[in-house]
Formats: sequence, C-alpha cells, structure tokens
Amino acid sequence: MRGAHEGFARWIVLAAITVLPACSHAGSELDLTAYDRAQDQNKIAAFYSQEAVRLRLMARDLDHRALVYERLFGQESDWVSGTRLLARSYEDAARDHERTAEQHLSLIRGGRASQPEQPTLR
Repeated sequence: MRGAHEGFARWIVLAAITVLPACSHAGSELDLTAYDRAQDQNKIAAFYSQEAVRLRLMARDLDHRALVYERLFGQESDWVSGTRLLARSYEDAARDHERTAEQHLSLIRGGRASQPEQPTLR
C-alpha cells in the first residue's frame, strides 16, 4: 500500500513541477482595465499575419518536396500532384489570413471591414 502512495505522490510532484513554471510567467498581453478596440484589432491582425507567414513557409517547403518527389517518382506521380495541391491550399489559406488581417487593421483606421467575397453558385 505504501508503494502506491509513494508513486501517487511522485506523480503529484512531477505535475506540480511542470505546471508551476507556466503559471509563474502569466503576464497579461492586453490591458484588461481599459477597453481599447484598436489594441484588440492589432493583436488579432498580428495573429493572422503570423499565421499567413507560417502557412507560406509550409507551402514553400511543400513546393520543395514536390520537386524532390518529381525526381524520385516522375512528374505524373500522385505524390507530386498531391504535394502541389496541398502547397496551393496552404498558399490560399495564407492569402485568406492576410485579407483577414487587413480587415482588422482597417477597423483601426476607422474604415469598415469589407465583407469576404461569397462564392457564387451556378
């Protein structure tokens, strides 16, 4: 019985060691005492801009992989076409994130956020 309690105590200590450092660095990025819409919009725009950069890097990496796959498996390989398709989808998502970031920045400048284009069904 004593061994089970010691094992449980070790898990509690291990959990406390891993969680407490994260709690000690709990700083607030936003000032919660004053409501500033521009600050919120800046943070949101920065997030979307950073995500756009990350997605573009992933697309560039996939473009490079597609070239490698093309040398290994041939130009008509499913590996090549699938990788290129995935790279294009990341590039499209990056463009969408940039548009969203720009919409949030336009709210700061006093403009109205433009509505995203809706696809037309035919």
